[in-house]
Amino acid sequence: MMRCIVVFLIVFSFVVSKINAQVLIPIKFVSEEDNRLLKENDTLRYYVASGDSINVVAINEELLNYKLVNKRNKLKVVAEGGIIPDGDSYLQHGHWRQFYSNGSAEITGSYLRGKPVGSWETYYQDGRVKTAAHYALITDKDGTNTCMSGEYREYYANGKLKTLGYYTADRNRYQDTLQVEDPLTGSKLVKTLYKSSYTPRKTGFWEYYTEEGELEKKEDL
Repeated sequence: MMRCIVVFLIVFSFVVSKINAQVLIPIKFVSEEDNRLLKENDTLRYYVASGDSINVVAINEELLNYKLVNKRNKLKVVAEGGIIPDGDSYLQHGHWRQFYSNGSAEITGSYLRGKPVGSWETYYQDGRVKTAAHYALITDKDGTNTCMSGEYREYYANGKLKTLGYYTADRNRYQDTLQVEDPLTGSKLVKTLYKSSYTPRKTGFWEYYTEEGELEKKEDL
């Protein structure tokens, strides 16, 4: 009975974590057990990349650095960033970058223990900014979450402003009631689990511009 309860709790936690997740640059390493070690040298360990047959994961445990690199050309970096240990796996932590095939940055931003925080930008292949957003770290009684919040900008490929607006974070709370059996007394107990997640919502004034730079539409939300 207790084994069933533990399994259910693990599954419930996984579902909630997927609801809360805001992965901007995915990490393709699950654990030492799930990602087969391919080879290693004095500084790097190379692993099979989860769900990716073209690239491999390279981890520097001393510098706590992660790289997703091309399997045939390991100098070709697809994504890289800082990590911190989390059991037999790692959490994204610090500055991260994802690249186009030509080597220019596609996405840049920072993580705090697996959660995106601060300024995040996406780029066109020529290096011009495509979008600029901000992720807020939110702490409530259910724990710590993250959500896009604050000013948001989007640009045309010619560099002209396309969209300007603001997001606020809306809280969603989940709960589940479980009936469990006390292993010592056999009595029935009711256990309630709570978890919060946050979703971005448009707020305030939003402005939309044409590719020539003229104000096309304005919203007050």
